Amino acid sequence: MTFELSSRAGTAMRWRAAQLAGIQAIYFVRLLILARLLAPDAFGLLAIATVALGVMLQLSDVGMIPALVQRRNATVEHYNAAWTVGLLRASLVAALLICAAPAGARLFGEPRATPIIQALALRPIIEAAASIGVARLTRELRYRDLAFMYVPGAMIDMVTAITMAPSLGVWALVAGALAGAMTTTLLSYAFAPHRPGFVFRTEAIAPLVRFGRWVMLTGAVGLIGSTMLQVVLSRRLGAGALGQYFLASKVAGLPFSAVSAIVGSVALPLFVDLRDDAQRTAAAFRRLFTGQFLVLLPLYGTLLVLAPLLEEVLGPRWIGTAPVIRILGVVGVIGLLGDTLGPLFMAKGQPYRTFVLEVVQMGILVAALLPMVSALGASGAAAAWLAGTTASMLLGLVWLRRMLPGERVGNLAALAAAAFAALTGAAVAALAGTARPLLLGLILGGACGVAVAATVLLVLNRLLGLELGELASWLRGPTDGSAVDPNAHTARTADGKPAREAHERSTP
Repeated sequence: MTFELSSRAGTAMRWRAAQLAGIQAIYFVRLLILARLLAPDAFGLLAIATVALGVMLQLSDVGMIPALVQRRNATVEHYNAAWTVGLLRASLVAALLICAAPAGARLFGEPRATPIIQALALRPIIEAAASIGVARLTRELRYRDLAFMYVPGAMIDMVTAITMAPSLGVWALVAGALAGAMTTTLLSYAFAPHRPGFVFRTEAIAPLVRFGRWVMLTGAVGLIGSTMLQVVLSRRLGAGALGQYFLASKVAGLPFSAVSAIVGSVALPLFVDLRDDAQRTAAAFRRLFTGQFLVLLPLYGTLLVLAPLLEEVLGPRWIGTAPVIRILGVVGVIGLLGDTLGPLFMAKGQPYRTFVLEVVQMGILVAALLPMVSALGASGAAAAWLAGTTASMLLGLVWLRRMLPGERVGNLAALAAAAFAALTGAAVAALAGTARPLLLGLILGGACGVAVAATVLLVLNRLLGLELGELASWLRGPTDGSAVDPNAHTARTADGKPAREAHERSTP
């Protein structure tokens, strides 16, 4: 059974894909160049500052933007209230970070991180000052305008950091982050004009806050686990090991974050529309999960083969990064199930299940972290993450079976085809990666591996009738005028009240 989006949604997904592909490509190039220019210590210090900033932002996040996106009757007062709360929150976070930076740096055993934390504390204020009209762009699926906002910001970040790296070291990363945030904020008023006003009325703020509480709790649990991981790495092995893990996690996470963000932009509205039809919900879940698997498994197959070559290209200072990339790549593949389960649980009015899965994942991560890091170093941290993710997904699979009894999770033929394409692409990537110089081998290996895997998938799709055609139709939009418009139905919450939710993921 085919589920197509409206023409507007199809166009939005194309621009969403372009936005994420552009940002991820810029970010990957930036990582490679800066890793050649800077030592792992620089990335470790930045990771400490990023963790400190993330903790404060997550623990104070009341979900204002998602609440505005899902609210059908949002008024100017609601928008201004959300902007006011966001700016006040960012100012408070910045003040607390500046004061608590010395203590935070001591927690990681790296006093050098203190001024970096204090400088990065300005970033949330810059981002919170952006036009609140961005929420309207997201709700209206205007990803073209969002692309023109965020891609230039990523480019300015990269150019600033690379230009200043030889002379400023780790401070070039800070300068790039602030310059990129300022660029995006300025562009937000060009593409999402809105005259901000200070509004702090309980009746305008309360409904927005109520919506995001489960999102906040889930994010807080995840943040606690990831923060403990980085604290243990820094204190046990030093900023250099933390820098290696930081870079490896960014490289391994690039394919997953891009694909999941594209699918995430349509998953929740789709599941909301189908929530009362178990058979169609199961078919939609199967198609979303299978589609992500078809794209990501070949990408990760190539990445896992080329990880040692990437380590060589980066230089001797990054020895030990390849195993971390490989383990976290496996985590990304396993985590695909959870990435599709989250929108399903929210559409079914059960967001607490996502919270429980996060608790299980982080509980096992924390329990396994210290012994694994002691035994395996930075690779042990990745292995602890793998253990937690595997346990969490097993529980999620049990819940899925109960929610959709008798239904298959994915298209078995398509999953097998993805595995075969991944193996074939990885073999070609390994062969092409032997070219010299090393950088040429890395580029050829990546390009050839992905191209061969894609070709194999297309051939198998023609022979076996996989779901590639139906997945592509989502991106093209309808061809016969019979599409299902996500805005054509009024979904209902568990208490019977009308609700219309949209899901927006952030890019790393």
